[in-house]
Amino acid sequence: MDISVIVPVYNVEKYLPKCLDSLCAQADCVKEIILVNDGSTDNSDSICRKYAEKDSRIRIIEQENRGLSATVRVGVNAASCEYIGFVDSDDYVEPDMYKIMSEKMLETGADVAICNHDTVDEKGVHSKPIEYMGHDKQFYVFVKNDGKFDCPIFPTLKKKDFIPAYRVTKLMKKESIVNNIAFEDRGVRHGEDVALVVPILFASQKIVYVRGGFYHYLQRSDSIVHTYNRGNLNDWRKISEILRQASKKYNYVIDDMDDVSLAWLLSLCLFKIRISSLSKKEKKEEYKFIGEDDEVKKLLAKVKIKTNFKHKVVFTLLKHRMYGLLALIY
Repeated sequence: MDISVIVPVYNVEKYLPKCLDSLCAQADCVKEIILVNDGSTDNSDSICRKYAEKDSRIRIIEQENRGLSATVRVGVNAASCEYIGFVDSDDYVEPDMYKIMSEKMLETGADVAICNHDTVDEKGVHSKPIEYMGHDKQFYVFVKNDGKFDCPIFPTLKKKDFIPAYRVTKLMKKESIVNNIAFEDRGVRHGEDVALVVPILFASQKIVYVRGGFYHYLQRSDSIVHTYNRGNLNDWRKISEILRQASKKYNYVIDDMDDVSLAWLLSLCLFKIRISSLSKKEKKEEYKFIGEDDEVKKLLAKVKIKTNFKHKVVFTLLKHRMYGLLALIY
């Protein structure tokens, strides 16, 4: 199996060497490592060139700053291998990650391979590998039956286990990526992995899940994952529409789309406001911005919240426009 690994690079001089060391240590199944320098203004470019001199598999693409979504697609279009993996430039991976994933993919005939990840803080302290699916086998194969897999492909409020849609923990066919309905950039900036990867999973017939924390995700306080702006609500609308379109196109059965929409509203908007550095007064205004949205009001009006007590309280306060109290307790 020939694999291209795509690495979007933007102002990561502090973390890039560790990332590239881990990729240069990969087995021969990794035929090329594509570094897409998205207009970095620090020393990232010279680091890329230094590593390219040492490892002939490294290709560098230079571009003006276009953002992560566009950068990922530039890398995919440039890839020459049949299979593609993604690594973010502030993260790093185990040396045998792609060897093991590719072997299991070929062994099982799966369309997509998934591995676990752990988190590591800037002091180098690791968490336990995050388990998304409650299977104790070293690897597990999900087979689509009756239009769906037996485990949700995204987090919901009702079910704990799910098949994660993170781009970086996947090994996928290039053909599957470029042919899915969301490969055209929809302008999603928060939750982009969901928009890009979920349609691919919907279209798959078999997914192999490999246990073990092969991918090490750096927990940075300034990461886009930990930031909030009002564009998140628009991203939530776009992602919801992409999921509906993908479900229809690939005949994938979503048991409860309203539950999925609420889960993503919580993740993309409400939780981001909660962990932001905004004052209580500012958080109240942002919760109001979310709660006064017509689509959010319609969703909350028709859904009876059947989830844990904390989430039920959050959505109840939002539904009844008790924004100040929501900012105080959440």
